[in-house]
Amino acid sequence: MQLNKESILKSIKSFLGADNELALKEAEHQIKIFEVIFEKEIEDFKKSEPKEIEDPEKDSNNIEIINAIKLFKEDQKRKKEKRKKEEKTNTEAKRQILKAFENLINSKEKLSDLATGIKEIKNRWNKIQNVSIQNEHSLQKEFSKLNEAFNYNFNIYKELKENDLKRNFSLKNQIIHDIKGLAEIKDHKKVQLELKLLQSKWEEIGPTFKEHWEEIKKNYWLEVNIVQKRIREFYNNLKTSLKENLEAKNKLVKKAKDLVDEDTSDSKKLESITAQFKKLQEDWKNIGPVPRNISDKIWIEFRSYFDKFFDKRKEILNTEKSHLKENYNAKLLLIETAKKYVTNVANDNNPLLIKSLQEKWKTIGNSGRFAEQKLWKKFRIECDNFFDAKNNIKNEVLEKEKENLKIKISLLDKLKNETKINFSGMMDFIKNFQEVGEVPRKKSNEISIQFDKLINYHCSKGDFSNEENHQIKRGIKASFLSNSSNPEKAFTDEKNRINKLINQTIKETTQLENNLSFFSNAKGKMFDDFQIKIQKNKEKIITLRDELKKLSEAFHKK
Repeated sequence: MQLNKESILKSIKSFLGADNELALKEAEHQIKIFEVIFEKEIEDFKKSEPKEIEDPEKDSNNIEIINAIKLFKEDQKRKKEKRKKEEKTNTEAKRQILKAFENLINSKEKLSDLATGIKEIKNRWNKIQNVSIQNEHSLQKEFSKLNEAFNYNFNIYKELKENDLKRNFSLKNQIIHDIKGLAEIKDHKKVQLELKLLQSKWEEIGPTFKEHWEEIKKNYWLEVNIVQKRIREFYNNLKTSLKENLEAKNKLVKKAKDLVDEDTSDSKKLESITAQFKKLQEDWKNIGPVPRNISDKIWIEFRSYFDKFFDKRKEILNTEKSHLKENYNAKLLLIETAKKYVTNVANDNNPLLIKSLQEKWKTIGNSGRFAEQKLWKKFRIECDNFFDAKNNIKNEVLEKEKENLKIKISLLDKLKNETKINFSGMMDFIKNFQEVGEVPRKKSNEISIQFDKLINYHCSKGDFSNEENHQIKRGIKASFLSNSSNPEKAFTDEKNRINKLINQTIKETTQLENNLSFFSNAKGKMFDDFQIKIQKNKEKIITLRDELKKLSEAFHKK
């Protein structure tokens, strides 16, 4: 609203002293707009609580505009009074000239004195510009009549040369042609002005051939009357168009009133109604003026529906803006979280971290037409950075695992070539082997089997005491746990694996013993095989339980 007031003040100041009709109309239009705004501010001030909003009558901008309007109206009033006085004076002056003209015609002065007198009268006549519109045509017609009487009642033509008569004949025909050309001009006010200028030129042209005068005069007034008829019809039609314009603008007022009451809960519907209001405003501008006595009233009513809708729209948009800001902040938080995941990807590269953020993103509403794409681009970049970093680490891990595989194979080959190894050497081997780190998953089981076979092979040779064997196996478990990235998980997984093997072996042994009952009275190889298998399973169960015990000791000692 402040920008409108600045524009109004600037316009009114710029039109002070202006005489151009369009400029004056624009100034009056700006004044009407301000009066509507000022009236609305006064109304809001009266409805508001004390000190809630500033008194519009004390607002410096309003005071400055009101003073400018006052100066403008006073200036226009002075000009109008001056113009009216001038027109009255000029009308009377022209009547005095016509009287002097008539006296000159009736006088018996010498031709030379008459020529001087007519020249003086024409100069005086042409110097007087503004007269009242209702008198202008009749005065000009009377002047033309006297001018004709002067030209034809005296023998001035006898003293004019033939070429002057031809020249005047040509000039007067040109005037008639130019008056016909006014039909091409669409601006009726311009037509009115041009006709006046051509009539002045007609009067300034001297006499022509007497035998052609009646015909040329007839053609002249024929064209003049056609143009004047067109001007009269224009103003008559203007009155009709004012009525039609009023009907058209009343329809726009009705549409604006209906639009205000429509549902605006849906954002698309709100924008649609906004567009319709803007279209109504454009249509209003394209419709011409209405009768002056109703112009202000219908404009104020039309504008009131705009104010009501856009006040409601502003409230809705403020609420929506608050939701957009909440969504914006929520998505910024997801972006920052994604950045932290990227920074910590070396410690935790679980893709579920990012996928969880992506799912949360979907549940958050829109954050605004301009912000949404920028936020999504930033979020997408962080997601891509996470997976790029994950892949880079994975590639590094794969390369490291390949290197570890080579080292472990080298250690295993070295142990294979050892015919005898002491307890200290065996413990160092186990430590060095486990410190190497992970190998490719496809080779992990194969390497573990080779490792277990070699350890069991050297332990089975009887080179170590029972206590040393116990420490070797416990050392294997301790090394296994200490080299794990998650010892607690590794312990749980290994414990579950051993328990599963124990349960499977117990179940198999129970089944074998049940089957053996069918051979209680039988002897033979099959019976012996069952007995051997049962015994091996029982020994396996003891070994597994011992392995489980060593695993537990190693974990709790760690």
